[in-house]
Amino acid sequence: GMFVQNEYLLRIAVNLGVFMMLTYGLNIVMGFAGLLDLGYVAFFGFGAYQYALLSSPHLNTHLPTIATIPIIVVSTALLGLLVSLPSRRLFGDYLAIVTLFFGQVFVQLVLASDSITFPWAEESKDFTGGSNGIPGLDAFKFFGFEFTSIRHYYWFILVVLIFLTIAIVRVDRTRIGRAWRTIREDPLASESMGISINNLKTLAFVAGAAIAGFAGSIFA
Repeated sequence: GMFVQNEYLLRIAVNLGVFMMLTYGLNIVMGFAGLLDLGYVAFFGFGAYQYALLSSPHLNTHLPTIATIPIIVVSTALLGLLVSLPSRRLFGDYLAIVTLFFGQVFVQLVLASDSITFPWAEESKDFTGGSNGIPGLDAFKFFGFEFTSIRHYYWFILVVLIFLTIAIVRVDRTRIGRAWRTIREDPLASESMGISINNLKTLAFVAGAAIAGFAGSIFA
């Protein structure tokens, strides 16, 4: 698929790359740390909508891509931190219920945020476009080079996936990676060995959320 000329196949390859990024992020949360996060896709949506609000005519905000992506990654990581706080003492089914609730709340907020009236304003404001979404987003643009075709996004996501693969493999071999696996296998035993399981659970949520937010910006 690397040298295919067919745009349809390239679009499939880009979508596959986006889903691979999501898999990498979810693998940190569920695969390494063993945390049953059923609301993970909300981070993906959060990143996508952030890109739509920061780089589109919708709110007449056109931040450059070099600024938008770091903002999205950091803010989605912070959202992951917030979601992890009530989940720090939860495992298994209880954690799944809390994260599923977060995912469902996000969907309802997005659908309902097409008509918000603030107390100080008379007219309502459309933030998300509701079920119609936000059209006409700005293309990625780095140092004067604008992404004008699906092929540009294909090569971009290929490079991102290579760097992510290297980073995740290296992290897996560090003390943090080994500690995540001990939490997955037996949290009580790992805590008795002096591992700070709450901080490591939070770190897994934050890392996974940041990757999902980045994937969301590309998808958007």
